[in-house]
Formats: sequence, structure tokens, C-alpha cells
Amino acid sequence: MRWVLDVDIQAFFDALDHDWMMCFLQHRIADRRVLALIARWLRTGVPENGKRIAAKQSTPQGAPIPPLLANIYLHHVVDLWIRQWRERTAWGQMIAVRYADDWMAFVVKSSMRGGMPLNGGVSDIARMTA
Repeated sequence: MRWVLDVDIQAFFDALDHDWMMCFLQHRIADRRVLALIARWLRTGVPENGKRIAAKQSTPQGAPIPPLLANIYLHHVVDLWIRQWRERTAWGQMIAVRYADDWMAFVVKSSMRGGMPLNGGVSDIARMTA
């Protein structure tokens, strides 16, 4: 093991974009009733001073659905990006493991061209997630 990168996306559940979430869900879910239910769940909001304030972003706190929605959202945002980066840029072996907004990248072997592991990819990832 040459490198380990541990990433936690700060305030991910507070900043989840509903429009993008619904777009990603529509790739896999054809039933409009299920999509409408999830959209309603996302807009639930929070009570403040006896009134409900609708949410335009974020997920319901403490509910069982946010980790599932995070996995779907981040599959499109992180997982596919890592796969594309690995195929186009990386010169070594890397394993990425992710659950919800936490993920780790393990660089097993790397080519040290120009002194940068995986063609600078791990340092690029670290800069992007810092």
C-alpha cells in the first residue's frame, strides 16, 4: 500500500441538490409515483416557529433514506468520476471504497513518472476534496 486517502464530504447532507438528485433517480426509476414520493420527501423541510419551511436542498435529518439517496447521488458524482479518472489518467492500481459521503482511496501500486504517484491523480483528488 503506497497511499491512503480518507475523504469525508463536509456538510454533504445539508447541501444535496434536489434537482440533480431527481435527475439521477430518473436514470434508474421509471415509476413517476415513486419519483413523486421521493421528491415530496426531499421537500418536507423543517418546522420553525410553528410553520413548515420547505427545503430547497438537503435531506431529511434522522430519516433512513438519506444514506440511500447519498449513495445514488455520489455514484453519479464520485464513483463514475473515479472510474473515468482511473481509465484515462492513472498508471497504477487504485481501489476506491465509498459509503454515503465517506470514501477512501487505496493506491496499491503506482508508476512514479515525474515523481507523482498515479500521474498526480491522488494529489489531484486531495486538492479537489480539501
